[in-house]
Amino acid sequence: MPLPPDFCWTTRSASLPDDAPTVIACGGVWVVVLMQRVNDGIWIASLDRHRHGPGGPFRWCTSYEQGRVGAEMWVTRQETRLREDVAKIEAYREAVRANRLARLHLKPPFGWEE
Repeated sequence: MPLPPDFCWTTRSASLPDDAPTVIACGGVWVVVLMQRVNDGIWIASLDRHRHGPGGPFRWCTSYEQGRVGAEMWVTRQETRLREDVAKIEAYREAVRANRLARLHLKPPFGWEE
């Protein structure tokens, strides 16, 4: 299933271009992250990563491929809300870029991205 426009798969780091794509981003904002647990190799999908940050709610995946399919379906279903969330984050980032002191008075949209 293709992702909606402006959403794309990417790697978790530009310095690891050979890694499998494990992040769905929109405008540079991570909305889904697939991770493989070290202790048992199980894949998990962190949904709403932009709202909860690292360690937020997640879903179990039966494999990397199934995790990708499930993540794409979830993004498609949540597209409208995700676009609104990304717009809030981009507005906050733009306000801080325009005036770094704004960080003292503006709260990040979802509270964790300090």
